[in-house]
Amino acid sequence: LEQELLHSYGVQTLGVDNSRDAVDLIASDVEFNLIIIEKILPVLNGLEVTRQIREIGVCCKMLEVTACSGESERQAFLATGVDVFIEKPLDHEHLVPILRELDGQ
Repeated sequence: LEQELLHSYGVQTLGVDNSRDAVDLIASDVEFNLIIIEKILPVLNGLEVTRQIREIGVCCKMLEVTACSGESERQAFLATGVDVFIEKPLDHEHLVPILRELDGQ
């Protein structure tokens, strides 16, 4: 659903089947402006993926989208390097300001 929403704004996306593939893709020097991570992922959980991505040295904006929106959950993701924490579903209200920021508007 996130990819469909991004496509509706003309954003090019790359999706992967599991978290290990995500880390491998990001480590392959493909450049990203925004990385969207979910908490529950096949292979590694979202917290571990976020840690590994930041350890690689990726500095782009990272967005966590999750159905688990408790304060401790939010703090855990922010501590790993996520820039924005959003409760599902990702919608226009949350996405448009982020896209504008990335576009320099």
